[in-house]
Amino acid sequence: MNANSRQLLNHVLVQKRQELAPELSEQDYFEIFSAEQILKNFQLSYDELQAGIVDGEHDGGIDSAYAFVNGDLVYEDFDTSSFRSNVHIELHLIQSKTSGGFSEATVNRLISATRHLLDLEANYAELTQYNGSVKAALDCFRRTYLELASKFPSLKIRYYYASKSASTNIHDNLETKGDELVDLAKALFPDADIAMEFLGARRLLELARTLPQTTHSLRVKKNLTDADAYIVLTPLSSYIDFIKDSEGQIRGDLFESNVRDFQGSTEVNQDIADTLQSETVVDFWWMNNGVTILASKATLSGDTVTMENPQIVNGLQTSKQIAGHLGPDPDDSRSVMVKILSSEDDETRDKIIKATNSQNRIQPASLRATDRVQRDIEDAPKTVNLYYDRRKNYYKNEGKPRDRIIGIPLMAQVIMSMILARPDSARARPSSLIKTDDDYSKIFSDHFPVSLYINAAVLLRRTQAVLRTRSEMTPRDRTNLRFYVIYWLAASTTGSEVPAPPSVAALQLDQVTDDHIEAAIDAVWAPFAALGGHDDAAKGPELIGSLRQTISSNLSSQTPEAQS
Repeated sequence: MNANSRQLLNHVLVQKRQELAPELSEQDYFEIFSAEQILKNFQLSYDELQAGIVDGEHDGGIDSAYAFVNGDLVYEDFDTSSFRSNVHIELHLIQSKTSGGFSEATVNRLISATRHLLDLEANYAELTQYNGSVKAALDCFRRTYLELASKFPSLKIRYYYASKSASTNIHDNLETKGDELVDLAKALFPDADIAMEFLGARRLLELARTLPQTTHSLRVKKNLTDADAYIVLTPLSSYIDFIKDSEGQIRGDLFESNVRDFQGSTEVNQDIADTLQSETVVDFWWMNNGVTILASKATLSGDTVTMENPQIVNGLQTSKQIAGHLGPDPDDSRSVMVKILSSEDDETRDKIIKATNSQNRIQPASLRATDRVQRDIEDAPKTVNLYYDRRKNYYKNEGKPRDRIIGIPLMAQVIMSMILARPDSARARPSSLIKTDDDYSKIFSDHFPVSLYINAAVLLRRTQAVLRTRSEMTPRDRTNLRFYVIYWLAASTTGSEVPAPPSVAALQLDQVTDDHIEAAIDAVWAPFAALGGHDDAAKGPELIGSLRQTISSNLSSQTPEAQS
């Protein structure tokens, strides 16, 4: 049976890599595959999965690391200010091996890394035995945990050791080593929920076969039915069951289309909490606007509504207050009102999302995925066989190749690097780059030629492909350099220190060869290395200042004939 599982898993990995990521090595793809299966319930995009890869020399036995706060992935610029109470933090550390079985030596490395990197008082500058990627990932977790310490968050830490060649049976000595690792982590975080799991071929196959749940049921007490729509009253306990997973955590995938994140202890949210806690005479739904759910299909049978691909597009604040302040008490007779609308038409769905979020003041940038410009950008890259993921994971779920998908945040980083000459901001603010209306309007505009976004997607894909061939660079180096390389290419090719959108849109990228990209990498690599070759160099102002000065000097030294 173990031999069959290994053989089947090998076939799955070969086929999936060929379909989705032929540019990756077997080991690199297995790291993505393992993380995707282990964290399937978080519905991470390929960009998010890649951001957690820390593999390389001196990684301490950690190939990938992901931290979450209330189900949201923690980035380097993660904003903790909106979290007020009921905070749940998770840290998932994964070791992925394509060769050999489980090894005690690997667990020993994890023990050593835990002792050093999860110590909240450790000075990372002194831990030179670990690479920059793993230190950055774990320091991001430490910083987030400390910033939220006053909220007394619950903490869950999971270690995973995945090996496609390992058998199901775990040797006693290995189990003992795993227990030693867990005990060490518990000594550092006594109140945390900590465990380790060994994932052999059979377990990895089980995870791969488990599809994310797309059909969900909600029990109702009363309903009003119209064509493709229902207005229902559902018991609070039933609604809690609907929005939580089997482990009791709020299912983040239900809220991906909600335009606002949880707002914390606002006056309105505090009123909702007070009502839930103390008001038992007047039913909850009398005092609350309720929840709107958009589904691709919804059917009512008896006292149950069954929905396919449901998204809570309005009511995140209400939902999280219900989940945070109540348990699934069957004796609680109160209800929440839920509007359920079904449509598979993309434009109709976008109108519903925007309309149901217009009764309160919302920053226009929060509605960016439904903007006309976003729909136009989505259509444009298809002409060059690329896919703009304005709806997170839409094309991933369609089975499109990994390196042909670009999401809204990554597109924003590329455009900011090219037409605003701000690759430093693009690198330093991966998740908050377009939170303000001002930044958003400078990057996504109906006034820009749509070919600007096509060229951005093509240039990103080609730059990343050439960077992968540079064996002297670590994955962290490539992450740090890619936006600078794209800036250099745009500036030097258009002949402008700050390229104008029409100029970038007009670029004929078939005339930009791999040799040009190699030269751009060399031009960026030298000053980056001179500044220390670390994250701070990529996020600070010195590198872009140096590059702009060089670009300006090169342009001014050209003859008018050469410039023309």
